Amino acid sequence: MEPVIGIVSCGFMNQRQFVPQTYIQTVEDAGGIPVVLPCTHDEGSYPRYGRLCDGFLFCGGDDVTPLLFGEELMTDRGHTDFRTDQFHISFMRYTLSLKLPILAVCRGMQILNIALGGTIYQDLSLRWPASLNHMQLSADRSDPCHKLTVLEDSILSNILNKNEYVNSFHHQCIRDLGRELKTAAVASDGIIEAIESDSHTFVIGVQWHPECMYHAFPTMQNLFYEFIEKSKNAKNIQYISPRQRTQ
Repeated sequence: MEPVIGIVSCGFMNQRQFVPQTYIQTVEDAGGIPVVLPCTHDEGSYPRYGRLCDGFLFCGGDDVTPLLFGEELMTDRGHTDFRTDQFHISFMRYTLSLKLPILAVCRGMQILNIALGGTIYQDLSLRWPASLNHMQLSADRSDPCHKLTVLEDSILSNILNKNEYVNSFHHQCIRDLGRELKTAAVASDGIIEAIESDSHTFVIGVQWHPECMYHAFPTMQNLFYEFIEKSKNAKNIQYISPRQRTQ
């Protein structure tokens, strides 16, 4: 049976919430049933989302408010939305408590890290040594931009090639890893490009946008196929409690 994948809203724009079509189409093409989950301030709705969905996809989007990872604003780049940030971090913590599969893309990976106590660089210019340009300017969002290396003994090493070329649309990156997270891939400049949970069967964050590369690169298809496959049977061994479980 096709698993229901909760695609978490990217945020607000002109009094509307949105999710790019690429995420919806990719989940559908990989064999899942996409359901868009809106941002809400009602945490009482979280268990309903949990009972509805078999896996969760956190998408890309704007920057995260620095106060939410213990810093004040240090750059004039990017755009933040405090209410969206609060929901994403809160809901990420809830979905982690369910032990269901999670795939977190770009901003989603940073949300995963922050939700578990990690930090990010507000801008790559604040990192030393100097970084590659990770905000590509290309004719198509599927175009590859830089190389990364997938680390051995990671979940991703069974899905991707040891070396992959990926697209890149971010000016922030992970600084300190959150609890129970490990690095799964790095760029040639040392920037963390993928993370995984040590305590979940399938919780993966990637800094690039595999949903944009899905049709052109088979390994990106493999990533979504594996996510959908893990989501199919996740609830056979899980009990979705009406109350949030602690980590």
